[in-house]
Amino acid sequence: MKLLVSCIPYDHGKSGISVYVREVVRALSEQGHELTLLCEPGEGAPEGEVARGARIVVAPLWTRRAVFSMLWHLFVLPLKLRRWRRDFDGFVICAANRRVCAWYPIETTATVHDLANFHIPGKYSRLRMFYLAHVLPFFAKRAQHLVAVSEATKIDMVKYWHCREEDVTVLYNGLRTEDFGLGNGDFGLRECPGSRKSGVGSLLYISRIEHPGKNHMRLIEAYGKLPREMAEAHPLVIAGADWKDAEVVHEAARKSPHADLIRFTGFVDAADMPRLWSETGFYVFPSLFEGFGLSLVEAMGRGIPCACSNNGSLGEIAGDVALTFDPYDVDSIAEALKNLLGESRETREARVARGREWIKRFSWEDHAKGIAKLLGQKGVSRLFGIPVARVTETEAVERIVGMAKERGSGTGHSTDDERHPENASSRHIAKFIATLNVDFVANAVSGWPFGGNDELWGYLRNADFVTADGMPIVLLSKLLRRALPERVTGADMVPRICLRCAEEGLSVYVLGGDREAIEEALRKLKVESLKLKVVGIDPAFVKLDEDQPEIIERINAAKPDILFVALGNPKQELWMGRNKEKLDVGAMIGIGGTFNFLAGRVKRAPKWMQKSGLEWIYRIIQEPGRLWKRYAYGLVKFGWLSLRAMAGGYR
Repeated sequence: MKLLVSCIPYDHGKSGISVYVREVVRALSEQGHELTLLCEPGEGAPEGEVARGARIVVAPLWTRRAVFSMLWHLFVLPLKLRRWRRDFDGFVICAANRRVCAWYPIETTATVHDLANFHIPGKYSRLRMFYLAHVLPFFAKRAQHLVAVSEATKIDMVKYWHCREEDVTVLYNGLRTEDFGLGNGDFGLRECPGSRKSGVGSLLYISRIEHPGKNHMRLIEAYGKLPREMAEAHPLVIAGADWKDAEVVHEAARKSPHADLIRFTGFVDAADMPRLWSETGFYVFPSLFEGFGLSLVEAMGRGIPCACSNNGSLGEIAGDVALTFDPYDVDSIAEALKNLLGESRETREARVARGREWIKRFSWEDHAKGIAKLLGQKGVSRLFGIPVARVTETEAVERIVGMAKERGSGTGHSTDDERHPENASSRHIAKFIATLNVDFVANAVSGWPFGGNDELWGYLRNADFVTADGMPIVLLSKLLRRALPERVTGADMVPRICLRCAEEGLSVYVLGGDREAIEEALRKLKVESLKLKVVGIDPAFVKLDEDQPEIIERINAAKPDILFVALGNPKQELWMGRNKEKLDVGAMIGIGGTFNFLAGRVKRAPKWMQKSGLEWIYRIIQEPGRLWKRYAYGLVKFGWLSLRAMAGGYR
């Protein structure tokens, strides 16, 4: 794919986000994607072979100040993306907790590393805290695909940004074990009094020197509580560039009872990091909050015993490999350090072995593949979390017939499967097809002050195939810049599906509806001359609050390729969702009163009203007593939810 990657901000290559940018660009490049890198003025692109000849686009010089960079990314970049939308298959924002766009003309993944501003009061200036808490989330949620680097970050996005869980994909950061060589640096660890075997017993912490977020102060205080002999054997090494309030940290180190055993290396270049790691015996990560913790994973990968904070993502990333402590409790940190440094050789070796197995789940290659997969999902427009297929009516019919034919390649639900559950994974599960209209949305989706039906909404979100059965759905998709090509209704598809089933030798079964109307509709479709196999017409009275196994048994005995469920929404979708895994059918689709239309018992609106989205007016005129309240409620609720969607509340 041709991808535009925002490398803003790059932090002069001296932060965790810098590492993320470098590794994601490298992995995407190695996977064969054609990259264009959007960089800050004066920052340049990720160095060396990382970009592999990627094209570089530099932001204007006036964006060198952070506030102007934010504004440019928000309001100017989207205009450029609109002009470039034919040049790229996707847009990758590497740090969506720092920079986002006001709207997204190109399919976009936005990676969020952490929401530390909600956990650490005073971490940034008041203006920046306001931007991060109120402005950035409003626009970030408009991106087509949100990525979190840990489950902890996803939980925060749901809690503080009010994202829906299904809108956030977790893609863990990775680790490059091939870089575990030695550099050329020498950090003076051999000079530390009492250090053993050329400094291999040193205790390392890698982080920019920032107060209070990175928690250097409590680490230094806890280290000062260690017995002198233990401290001499394991000098504390703090690696990282000075950042906000670094002088406070340096002053605390000077006042420590073990001040002579504390070393600040400053920023360590990537080429020298292997040497630093080679001189390290233990790793500690006391940060008050992290979205992931790259250095913790690298330490485990290098076979270094670790201790870390138990909050944020660090406890999640540590698993059962690292010792954990309360980062706000100095005594807790000191106790964990004593236990870590005093472990027996057998315990330490077991910890290292678990760590090397644990880190296999962290891969930059997998992370990049996940981003590419998200950007490749161009076949659907997500409306209220429901994946509506971007298809024409002809394409939809062929897709449904294809799903029905898949049943022939599977084993189906059989008594053999029941006797041997281990074979259940090979069974064909009925494909769930829905035709989304305003009524569906009104019944399923909740949004203050309106309620909804979470069960129904869940079935629609996880449906195998959804079409847009309503012009308001199509119009909303265009307003959200996720345009659907046309309206695709069940009433229009059913006759064409029947024709294609006859051509392919597929069978159909009808559940629900009036038998006379169904038979009359089938006569008008001339199913006999088409040689359509109708293996069942079942006008059974379906009760959602009762288990009716006899209905399932009748359907499974007929083994239809396509099951038409004519119960009306929400009843038909709830019934299909609850019985999907019990049915031996190829595909099932809710069709409401379609056979009443086909039989001529209910007239459809003129074509011009259908195409202009006014069919609902015609329906109200036909049955005002039954329909006006339902349509009035549905349109008001749909309008409100649509406004929220356009404002970023739903995607």
